[in-house]
Amino acid sequence: MSTPNIEIFIHPTCSTCHTLTRLLKQWGYLDKVKVIDTSKDPYTAMERGVRSVPSVFINGELVFAGIVDFKKLKALLDGEYLSQRFEGDLRELEERFFRGILDSVATALWLYVNEDCDAFLRDKEFVMAITNLSVYSDREELYNELRKYLSNANTCKEAIRNREDKFLAVITRNFAREIYWLHNRFLNWNEVSKLYSREVIAHWMIIRSALGRVGLRAYPISNERFSEKVEKVRIYMSHAFEESMRQVIDEQTNIFSDLEYVEVIDNVMKNIKK
Repeated sequence: MSTPNIEIFIHPTCSTCHTLTRLLKQWGYLDKVKVIDTSKDPYTAMERGVRSVPSVFINGELVFAGIVDFKKLKALLDGEYLSQRFEGDLRELEERFFRGILDSVATALWLYVNEDCDAFLRDKEFVMAITNLSVYSDREELYNELRKYLSNANTCKEAIRNREDKFLAVITRNFAREIYWLHNRFLNWNEVSKLYSREVIAHWMIIRSALGRVGLRAYPISNERFSEKVEKVRIYMSHAFEESMRQVIDEQTNIFSDLEYVEVIDNVMKNIKK
């Protein structure tokens, strides 16, 4: 059996990428896959349609994005995975979709602000990857069922409302992570709220999930629906920001204290420069 062509798109700060890299080494596959650092080789990632990390391509097909079923990945790498039919129901499909969306602040923030599930659902390959449906034999049927259900605007909005706390938690945690990257120290909410006004956070909410003008839907702060969402984000941050910041600092410290992982990233950089 021929060895599959495996490409892994990662970002150095990503905790799931860190876990995946450690597992690939443990399984003996790290030197058999191509690792692409999206922070250093962004346009290759864009060309391939990478929106969440880690993104795993097997023989050119996007199989996992953001959410990775490590057990199934190991079986695929070993050539031992037998495709099966999905045993869940429509609710499980819905949950998988939102779990995948919430794994990335870019997708979570865009969907929270714009409430347009079908914008994502039109991209079949991406949806199959974030839901891990690509490994099932009836994936086409599953995708069509999910899209038919969630492309309904009212169904989409209700599903978002039912998960609003999850969206706010992801948005807050990632905002805290970016504040930490910028200031490189712990800041409490009182400090942050003085540095980042309501208007600054509103601006961040619009542009954070866009790539230039791609995906950019601009809203004035006077827009009632958008303004309400900004206020909900600020209120949630006022309660949860400091704990999120502590978690982020622990996460980032754990990642970059792993010297073997840092070495992998350094080797990726050397390959890019060749």
